[in-house]
Amino acid sequence: MPSVSDPLLPLWYATAPPLHDRVSLGADDDRATLVTDVIVIGAGVTGLSTALHLAEQGARVTVLEREGPGLGSSGRANGQVIAGLQKPPDALIAAYGSEKGERLVDFCGKASDLLFDLIARHGIACDAERSGWVQATRSTRGMPELEKLAGSWTRRGAPVRMLDRAEIAAILGTDVYACGWLDERNGTIQPLAFVRGLAAAAARLGVAIHCGVNVTDIQRRDQQWRIATNRGEARAETVVLATNVYTSQLSGIAKSLLGRSYLSAYSVQLASEPLTLVQLQTVLPQHHSCGDTEHLRLRYFRLDRDGRFVTGGPGWLTAPRSASAVSFRLLERSARRMFPQLRDTRFEYRWAARDTLTPDLLPHLYEPAPGCSPRSATTVGASRLAQRWAASLRAECSAKRRARCLIRPRLLHQYRSICRRRSSSTWVLRETVGGTDPDRRRVGKSIRSVSRA
Repeated sequence: MPSVSDPLLPLWYATAPPLHDRVSLGADDDRATLVTDVIVIGAGVTGLSTALHLAEQGARVTVLEREGPGLGSSGRANGQVIAGLQKPPDALIAAYGSEKGERLVDFCGKASDLLFDLIARHGIACDAERSGWVQATRSTRGMPELEKLAGSWTRRGAPVRMLDRAEIAAILGTDVYACGWLDERNGTIQPLAFVRGLAAAAARLGVAIHCGVNVTDIQRRDQQWRIATNRGEARAETVVLATNVYTSQLSGIAKSLLGRSYLSAYSVQLASEPLTLVQLQTVLPQHHSCGDTEHLRLRYFRLDRDGRFVTGGPGWLTAPRSASAVSFRLLERSARRMFPQLRDTRFEYRWAARDTLTPDLLPHLYEPAPGCSPRSATTVGASRLAQRWAASLRAECSAKRRARCLIRPRLLHQYRSICRRRSSSTWVLRETVGGTDPDRRRVGKSIRSVSRA
C-alpha cells in the first residue's frame, strides 16, 4: 500500500474514513483453496459495486485485491458524478440503431440516480452533494455542439439548460468561458470514501474481501475458473475482471487479449488549502463541478467538503516523480490564470492517476470465455458508470446470460508511447505559450510543420 510519507498522495487519503474492519488486510488463510460462486478481481468502484449487487441477490462472492480498496484509479479520481457518455444521445442512437441506442442512452442517463440512491440506501458517508455539473467551452465556436448535446437530453426530460457567458461566469467564478450547459442530475463525492463505503456495505452482506492478493494466473479447467495467487488457489464458476487499466498486468487471456484493447495515460490533480469565506463567495459559490470541452488542455474542477479547490488535467506518458514536476506546475499556473482569486492560495496536495482510454471513448464489456466478464471504460465519470455496469453484471452472472463482444487489439498498439509523447509535447507548448487564440493557432501550425518533418 502507498506510504503515508509519499508526497504525491491524493487529498482523499487524508479525508476518507478508515477501512472497514471486516476487510482482510493480512495473510490469513495463506496457501488455502477457496471455492465460491463468483470471484471479483479488483476492489475499485466496479469490483466492489458488482460484489455488492451480487450479494444482494444471494450469491457467494469473494473479492481479490492486490493492494487495498480504492488504492488504484478509483481513489485518485476527481469525484465528479456525471450522467451520460462522451457522445451525445443522438449520436449513440445513430451509431447503434433505435432500440440498442435508446437502451444505451437510458443506461448511462440513469447512472447518477443509481449512484446517489445506492449511497442513501447503504448510508455511505462520502460527502455526496448533488449540486449540478457544468460543461463549458472557451470559444463561441463550441456553442452549437453544446446546444445539440443539451437539446438531446432536454427532449428526454433531463433537467439541463444552456448558460451564456454572464451566467457561467456567475456560477463558476471565472470569465474564461464563452458559454456552457448545466446538468442538474450530477454532483460530487469523495471517491475514496465512496469505495470504502462500498467495501463496508458488501462486507455486511457477507462478501469476503481479501487484500494483499496478487493474481498470477487465470485458467479454465473442469468447468471452473481457477485463480492462482500468492496466497493459494481460488475457484468459481464466474470471474469478473474489474481491473480496468491494470488488466495488462495479469497473465494469460487477460493480458494477451484484454490488455491490448485499450490505451492508458496519466492525469494530474491539485488540491488547495481551504479557501477563505471571501474566496468561496466567488469561486464555485453554489458548489457546482465543472469540466470543459478542451482535449489537450482539458480542465475539470470542484470544491471538497472543506472548501478546497480541487482541479485536474492531462498529465504525461509516465507518472510524475515529484511535486515540482512540470505537469503540476502547468496545472497550477492554469488554475491561477483562470481564477485570479487563487493568486496567493497554496496548493497542498498533488497526485496523478493512470487512466483508461478506449478507442471510441465508450465503456466496453467483454466475455472472452464463458463465465469471464472483464470491463474497460474511459475514466471520465467512472464512478457513476461503474454502478450501472455492476447492475448489468449482476444480471449476467445471475441469469447466466452471455454478453459477447469481439475484442480487437488496438491498431498500432505497440506505437502508443510515441503517439502519447507527441500529444503531451503539443499540450505543453500550447500551455506554456498561452496568449490569444491567433497566437495558439500559429503555435499549432508550427508544431504540425515539425511533426510532418
